Amino acid sequence: MHKNKKYWIVATSIIVMAIAVFFWFRISPDSDKSCKVKRGNLESVINCKGEVKGEKYTEIKLPDEICNEELRIYQIKIVDVILEGKAVKKGDYIAKIDESQIMNMMRTQIQDKEKNDADLRNAILDSTVNLSNKRQDIVNAQLDLEYEKIDLEQSKYESEAYQRKTQMNYQKAELQVQKIKRDYLLAKNRLKIQVGRTQTWVDRLQKQIDSYQKAIAATTIRTPQDGIVMFAKDWSGKSYGKDSELSIWRPLLATLPDMSVVITETYVKEIDIAKIHLNDSVRIKIDALPDKVFLGNVIKIATIGEDHKDFDMKAFKIIIRFEKSDKELKPGMSSNNDIIVSNVKDQLLVPLKSIFTKGGKKIVYLKRNGHVTEQPIELTAQNDLFATVAETLKEGDVLLLYQPEEFKVEPEKVASRK
Repeated sequence: MHKNKKYWIVATSIIVMAIAVFFWFRISPDSDKSCKVKRGNLESVINCKGEVKGEKYTEIKLPDEICNEELRIYQIKIVDVILEGKAVKKGDYIAKIDESQIMNMMRTQIQDKEKNDADLRNAILDSTVNLSNKRQDIVNAQLDLEYEKIDLEQSKYESEAYQRKTQMNYQKAELQVQKIKRDYLLAKNRLKIQVGRTQTWVDRLQKQIDSYQKAIAATTIRTPQDGIVMFAKDWSGKSYGKDSELSIWRPLLATLPDMSVVITETYVKEIDIAKIHLNDSVRIKIDALPDKVFLGNVIKIATIGEDHKDFDMKAFKIIIRFEKSDKELKPGMSSNNDIIVSNVKDQLLVPLKSIFTKGGKKIVYLKRNGHVTEQPIELTAQNDLFATVAETLKEGDVLLLYQPEEFKVEPEKVASRK
C-alpha cells in the first residue's frame, strides 16, 4: 500500500511538471515570434582576412647574372632556403639556387669552344700557308717579267718580227703579275673573313662561358641589408621554399619589410567592392595577438578584379594601413579586418528577420492594438542583423517575425485573377 502511494505521488509530480511546461510555452511564444523597434546605432562592416606586411620593403631578386636570357635558362630550382621570418644581417646567407643546370649548359659551351678553337687554329694555319704560296707566286711572276724585259731590250738588234714577239711576251708577263697580285688580295680577304668568322664564334662562346661562370658564382643568395626575411609567393599563392622553381620573368625571391609603417593586404569579393571607399576606417585583429585591436584605413582599392583561390568569383585587392605600428607586429601574421562601410547613430533599428518583400517592396507586419497590418518601409542602412528605417515606424512598435496566413498570396487566387 505504501509502495503504491509512492508511485502515485511520482506520477502526479510528472503530470504537474508537464502541464507547467505546456503552459509556459503557450504563454510566452511571442518571444521568438515578434520583436520591438528600438532606437540605437548601426555599424555595417565587411569582414575579410589579410596578411600583415611592411608598406616599404627591400626586394631580393634572382641576380641579373642568372636572369640573363642569353643563358637560355628560364626556370631554375631553389635547392635550399633559410626559415621564413628569420632575422638576418647584411650579407647573411638566404638561399641556394640549383647550379647543375647552369653547369650542364656551360659544359656544352666548353665542348663547342674546344672544337671551334681547333677550327680557328686550322684556319690560321691554312691562311698562312696559302698566302705564303701566293706571295711566292708573285715573286716568281715578277722574275719572269724581268726576264721578258731583258729579252725585249735585246730584241732591238733583231728583226722586226722578233721584236714584236718579245713585246707580246713582256705584256703577257706583265698581265700575269697583275693577275697573281689580284688573286693574292682575293685569297687574303677570303681567308681573313673565314678566320674572322671563326674567331667571332670562339669569342662568343667564351663570352657565354664567362656568363655561365658568373651565374654559378651568383647561385648563393645573400641579404643586401638587415631585416626579417619574407619569401615571395608563386602564382598559386604558395610561398617559395626548397624545391620551388623561379622564373627569370618573375625573379622576386623574398623581401625585407620595413615594419615602421605596417599594412595588411586582403581581398574582397566583387559583390562587396562597391561598398568600400578610400579612407574607410578599419578595425584590425591579429590572430597571434588576440588581446589587441588595431585601427587602420583603406589606402588602396584595386580597379581590376582577379581570380583568387579563396573565392568562387572575382576578388579585388585591398590595402589597409595601420594607424600605428607595434613592436609585436611581424610580417606574415594573419589579420581579421572589419572594414566599416557605414556607421549611423540614433536611428530606428529593425531586425532583418522582420522584413519581408512583397510586390517588389520592403514591408513589415506591424501589430498595434491587437491588429496586424502591412507597413511599407524604406531601408536606409543595414548590416548582417539589423537595418535602419525611415520614420514610418515608432520606437516600441511590435513587429512580427513571420508572415501571417491572411497576408499570404495563395497561388490559386493569383491564377484565378488572370
